Amino acid sequence: MNDFLSEIDQQLLAGVRAGNSSDWEELVSQFHGRLLAFARRRLGQNADAEDAVQETFLSLLKSLNSFRGEASLETWLFQLLRRRIADAHRRAGRDLQVPLCLSDSRSATDEKSLSMQPVIAFEQSASWYVRQKEQRTQQQSELLQAVTAATDRLKEEKRFRDLKTFDLLFFAHWKNQAIALELGLEETAVAVLKHRFIQRVSKQLNMSGPSDNLTERSSGLLSDVWRDGRPSCPKRTTLGKYVLGILPEDWDDFVTFHIERLGCEFCAANLEDLNAEINAPSDGSVNLMRGRILESTVGFLNPQIRSDPAG
Repeated sequence: MNDFLSEIDQQLLAGVRAGNSSDWEELVSQFHGRLLAFARRRLGQNADAEDAVQETFLSLLKSLNSFRGEASLETWLFQLLRRRIADAHRRAGRDLQVPLCLSDSRSATDEKSLSMQPVIAFEQSASWYVRQKEQRTQQQSELLQAVTAATDRLKEEKRFRDLKTFDLLFFAHWKNQAIALELGLEETAVAVLKHRFIQRVSKQLNMSGPSDNLTERSSGLLSDVWRDGRPSCPKRTTLGKYVLGILPEDWDDFVTFHIERLGCEFCAANLEDLNAEINAPSDGSVNLMRGRILESTVGFLNPQIRSDPAG
């Protein structure tokens, strides 16, 4: 249930669920900077970004009971924020097709075609749609666990060329030929890497039959998982070492590729927030946004059991 949550995040969420305002303040303090950096990259340096982040924390409080640890806390918050950003774009009548990976090769039309929703030729009941959503959520959760296990192994083995290949395949949606040219590989080598990765994920899922079944049934899900679950993204601690220039050369090269060449907006926002922390002014102005978020959201904690740090 909590495969993606660290022990610290589990304790933090437990405190928030119990209405503990100090845990809520810690959660907001930990994540608001990177969320704001991400929102500003999508909405610009304006009040819309701050509003989207405030609404994200409110959404988190309102959906606490439905979160079962299907992703990390940071990933869940980014997913909630993306919905608020989409709402802001929709209200302003703007195009919603804004890639999360700057080197994404798809057009807006291509992206829409990746929808995994089945084509229905007749009216379905409400319960049918609920079952479809639950089934899709379960598929994504199981697939994310398998993909994360596979990518974690690649990181442990420092197979960064393979990670770059899968980033370009599943996140940026490049063709095999373009990936081969980018990474100095043969086109057949890219196809072999993809096949072996799918085999590994299939084995992790304990699937029977040929591994091609995973591609046939879940090609869209693989892309969804790479976008929503962020299995290749470096951890915050790794990005911190990157900022300080103390990463090993092979890790440094991968992080540079992931942020600058691939253009991962999630990690770029984290990096921007880390740099802001290092260069934070001493007048306390960086805490103004955090204060506004806390003021507008603390009332949504369970009022009957919310603890009072002063009491």
